[in-house]
Amino acid sequence: MTQLARHHLRAAVAVAAAVLTAAPALAADYPSRTVEVIHQYGPGGGTDRFIRAIAEPMQEATGQSFVPISIAGGGGVPAYVTFLQRPANGYTLVSLSPDDVINHALGRIDLTQVLPLVRIQYDQGLLLVSKDSELKSLDDVLAAEAASPGGLKVGVTGSAGFDDALIGLFNEKAGTQLATVPFGAAEMVSNTLGGHLDMMYEEYGPTRGLIESGDLIPLVLFSDERLAELPDVPTAKELGYDVTLGRWRGFGIKPDTDAAELETLVSLFRDAAADEGYKKVEAESALQYRSEFMGPEEFQTFLDKEIETYSQIMNQLGY
Repeated sequence: MTQLARHHLRAAVAVAAAVLTAAPALAADYPSRTVEVIHQYGPGGGTDRFIRAIAEPMQEATGQSFVPISIAGGGGVPAYVTFLQRPANGYTLVSLSPDDVINHALGRIDLTQVLPLVRIQYDQGLLLVSKDSELKSLDDVLAAEAASPGGLKVGVTGSAGFDDALIGLFNEKAGTQLATVPFGAAEMVSNTLGGHLDMMYEEYGPTRGLIESGDLIPLVLFSDERLAELPDVPTAKELGYDVTLGRWRGFGIKPDTDAAELETLVSLFRDAAADEGYKKVEAESALQYRSEFMGPEEFQTFLDKEIETYSQIMNQLGY
């Protein structure tokens, strides 16, 4: 991101933040119809489910639908381009995640064209193996990797995205050469259970059922602290590898959207994130530990840091 572009986007965020602080009045007749939320992932996946969960209390409050629109493929670029083609009328949002930051770092998209609205979730991921795997701990992984560098295959969702970046960062910290193999989420799980992959990387929420059934065994958690739900699973950090990146989820909107509509959306999202029904969904996926609501100004500051972090990582990985 150039200094000029960053200045313009920060100015837009500052204006939005000032308006939201100084003018608490909401848009009286907004929303009056369906709001579409464009995302780059498949229907029924983690992001799609998240949008539906956070939208439920918003729909109850407004009587209008907030509908996820999946535009998968193309590394997430088509979804973002579709968002940019929509008018700035408050009826189209775009889902934002580390994958969008990576696309920006690689020059595929330009995040200065979006106003970061709110950040809701911050997840943590795991390295998991099949119950039949001979790998029982991270030490086993490191020993197998040392015996055959580059021989272990790790299933990830997508290519040159967040999962790749995290495994790449771990490789750098641990001196390993774990090879990532991109799959769809369902295919990744089936290939891991079938022994065609040595391991897979995924968040706790989508794998909880298979962990509880004993079909998938978590070896290490990428977070600052252990999960209460998985007290025996160590973090990479405590084992000496400072890799704590997680997949966060938020929303963006066109920078020139009406100020009262911005205020309404931020208020709706804030209330929805505190809703008991949503909190229950959040807890079921152990998302309550690192998820902190952020409005436009906080989200922009966070996003700036993420851009710096992932730009460095992707450069180190040779992208």
